[in-house]
Order: sequence, then structure tokens, then C-alpha cells
Amino acid sequence: MCAACEAGERQAGISPALAAYARRIEAALPGASVPELSWEILLGRQGGAVPWAETQRMMASLDQAVQTVGGRLRCDAA
Repeated sequence: MCAACEAGERQAGISPALAAYARRIEAALPGASVPELSWEILLGRQGGAVPWAETQRMMASLDQAVQTVGGRLRCDAA
């Protein structure tokens, strides 16, 4: 994520459908799933900090979701 998203100035442009698909991908990965609160923070619905390992796992899932559906992540802050 860029500084704008991390600073909480604007929400990342992740559609609800893309987020739901990425969450299904993430849940199917080996290892512990990312807690609900971390997803809520990433999607801008809650405030707080997310551990780096969870951030990497969520971003990898989002990247895979984007590649699968042929979409793209957009940044409304740019």
C-alpha cells in the first residue's frame, strides 16, 4: 500500500466483491487465517494496526484475486 492508504487519508479502492473473493482465497491458504478485524482494518472499516505477516497474507490474496478475475486494484488517493 502507498502512504495515503497507510495514513488513513483515503480508503483503498477495493470493491466488496473483490474483497470477498480475496477473503475466500486467503481462508484456503495453509496456516492460520487472518482475523476478521485485520480485514476490517485493511478495508478501512476499522482503525488500528495489522501485523506485517497478516498484511502480506491479505495483499497476496488480493493480488491473486485480481489476477484471477482480470480486474485491478485502484487507488482513490492517487
